[in-house]
Amino acid sequence: MVGIVVVSHSRELAEGVCAVARQMASGDRPVSIAAAGGLEGGGLGTSFEAIQRAVDAADSDEGVLILMDLGSAVMSAQMVLEMLPPERQARVRLSNAPLVEGAIAAAVAASLGDDLDQVQRAAEAALEMPKIPIEGEAPPASAAEAPLAPDVPSSSVDLVVPNPIGLHARPAALFVQAASRFASRITVQNVTAGREPVDAKSMMQVASQGTARHGECIRIAARGEDADGAIAALRALVEAGFGEMEMGEEGGTASPPSTSQPISRRVASQGPPPSHMQGIGASEGYAVAPAFVYRGPDLDVERRTVDDPQAEIERFQWALDVARRQLDQVQHRVAGTAGEQAGRIFEFHRTVLEDAELLRSVEDRIAAEHCNAEAAVSTVVNQWVSTFQNLDDALMRARANDVRDIGNRLLAVFAGAVQPQLDQLPEPVVVVAEDLTPSEMALLDRAQVRGICTALGGTTSHAVILARTWGIPAVVGLGERILAVPSGSAVALDGDTGVVEVNPSPEAVGVYRARQERLIQVQMEALAHAAEPAITCDGRRVDVVANIGDVASAREAIIYGAEGVGVLRTEFMYLGRSTLPDEEEQYAAYLAIARTLGQRSLIVRTLDIGGDKQLPSLDVGSEMNPFLGVRAIRLCLERPDIFQPQLRAILRAGVGHNVKVLFPMMATRDQVLQARAALDQARRDLATNGVPHAGPVEVGIMVEIPAAAINADVLAPEVDFFSIGSNDLTQYTLACERGSERLSYLYNSLDLAVLRLIRCVIQAAHGAGKWVGLCGEMAGQRIAIPLLLGLGVDEFSMTPRAIPAAKQLIRLLSTGEAREIADNALSLATASEVEDYLVTVLEKLGIATE
Repeated sequence: MVGIVVVSHSRELAEGVCAVARQMASGDRPVSIAAAGGLEGGGLGTSFEAIQRAVDAADSDEGVLILMDLGSAVMSAQMVLEMLPPERQARVRLSNAPLVEGAIAAAVAASLGDDLDQVQRAAEAALEMPKIPIEGEAPPASAAEAPLAPDVPSSSVDLVVPNPIGLHARPAALFVQAASRFASRITVQNVTAGREPVDAKSMMQVASQGTARHGECIRIAARGEDADGAIAALRALVEAGFGEMEMGEEGGTASPPSTSQPISRRVASQGPPPSHMQGIGASEGYAVAPAFVYRGPDLDVERRTVDDPQAEIERFQWALDVARRQLDQVQHRVAGTAGEQAGRIFEFHRTVLEDAELLRSVEDRIAAEHCNAEAAVSTVVNQWVSTFQNLDDALMRARANDVRDIGNRLLAVFAGAVQPQLDQLPEPVVVVAEDLTPSEMALLDRAQVRGICTALGGTTSHAVILARTWGIPAVVGLGERILAVPSGSAVALDGDTGVVEVNPSPEAVGVYRARQERLIQVQMEALAHAAEPAITCDGRRVDVVANIGDVASAREAIIYGAEGVGVLRTEFMYLGRSTLPDEEEQYAAYLAIARTLGQRSLIVRTLDIGGDKQLPSLDVGSEMNPFLGVRAIRLCLERPDIFQPQLRAILRAGVGHNVKVLFPMMATRDQVLQARAALDQARRDLATNGVPHAGPVEVGIMVEIPAAAINADVLAPEVDFFSIGSNDLTQYTLACERGSERLSYLYNSLDLAVLRLIRCVIQAAHGAGKWVGLCGEMAGQRIAIPLLLGLGVDEFSMTPRAIPAAKQLIRLLSTGEAREIADNALSLATASEVEDYLVTVLEKLGIATE
């Protein structure tokens, strides 16, 4: 009988699901169901050893099905599977099924004597069954109809796009959906880029010509009886940041556009593949497995002349209905395994399928040319793919693959093509393909996929986002030569460096497998010891803390072992709204975060607005170079009506908690003294009014400007600590915007000028008896941690998920070793030499680079 294992972060939840599943199952023999929930010593988390014991307990000759809740439960189960002998791996599977419904369905199927395939299908069928039936909605109406009378009401508004990623695929889908609820004619225009207004109800127009980056200004205009309501609704949506206010910090770097290809892909390669290839590392990790060369269904379109265009239009509408139902199933499946946010990738697909301009273009072509629906779809979608590929914005270029995916789905419906068997792979494999669409990624049998290699693609594609979410190593942009690899050939890949080897030598295979096993071991050790302090081999304790933006990320920080918060980005209180938050609202928000952290340190950074962060509710005026203008502390010192309420709120929230204040973008001693005087004024005002507030609190400054770094010895006596902001320090030192694709070759925090400034700050601080933290992308990069530790950084502040690995790396080093690493690095001549040296350091430690 097939056994079942339930993996959850909570022991009680895992055991409860098992109890319900046992109760629901019936049959001659009891089903073997084992729970693996919580950490070994209690508490929330997942344990490699507990999962391993559960698999052993449930195992039989007929196999084991493992169901998981989310996050580290999936990763830990994958690691257990990878550590099993090959003969056991073949009969142990991970399921994409929802935990509760899937466990019940699997238990019932197992009790009836079904085999492993049948039990897995029964469990995953639950993905297709929504708990609450959703009524279908009518497709949105087009905004571009007949001309309107001159006296029709009209309204417009100019807004700054506040969310970090800007108005792109998913926000564009939300925007179009919101606009389509109104009868008025609505347009949107990127004013900053000087583009023409486009139809706000057309997904294709908004996502191609109506896009806007973070900080750019868009103009929304509406004409019609409900114009005021439309503008109010769309304004609220934009000011709320489309629900994506925290996404930008974690996003990958922009990538070059993918190579153009027709909707119906033709795989053509010549000659044998080289044994060593270099691509783009897109999802970290190592893999060694046989190649599974995937070729999508043959969707070549034959153009035909039809006698009845209306019948062909109705056939097109039928295909749209089928494709929408398929998308429902795909979205449910992805949301169940990768989370609701990942599932929203397919909202863009759905909105394109309902796009008025796209549908009208296909129907008009059928009617005018008397052609078959397949030919019209192929022509129109290819035009849109070309449009997206020629856009300036890298994120939108990456969406060309999504548009192609939608076209292929429609052509597959017309052809009655069977979906490729990516969900029934015969053995553990590395999938080799020209490219993979999000729909194809959703089909992957993740228990059998060890890695992905593609000829095309970039690091910002939705397919790569899913690979990272699922922890699948991936290398993209390998070119046509990867397609010459025969199925079954051994392939080894490094998802960090982008290296792929075909038919590697036994020695090379050994190296890759050793790296993979070491990575798994390090990840498991890091997760198991995440809550423990980071102490070097010789006993030096280093604080590892989190960058957060709200209560939810504070909770996440605790789960991943943060010893406090190095930067609370208070901008979350200001962005995405038309009015400034008052003192009471800020006090309540800061207090909720402080209570979540208990007595852990909470460093609150005062408002850091300007440059790449603008407020719809605050007009700071137009500047030639906002990065060098009135931003951060400069704005706050100019505007005590903004600064004082925030300072009072911080001091009030500090009662009974370990709260510190951090002032951003300091350049001079006078600014430091002015900021401290403002804090003293806030304290006096609270005391005068009898309002409880924290006594003296530690005060620090962000060192982001070269002037502050050079004069660190002058500033150190005036503060309690420094926090080095590596992102801004790098771009100000090298005079290059870190978001610029054209200057990406120049922006590097390992540049010797940046490293010497960091050393200067630390030496000045320690000389004055003050401690130094470092935040920004550099703090969470494994390649940089030994160097920074050697320079003397006392506190590393990073995204919560990077904390376990950072702590584990610090524990592997001694202070003397780290200092030697730093001295060696700073003796080199270029950033690339430093990077190469640090890679060898990590390799000697058995650690993968990022």
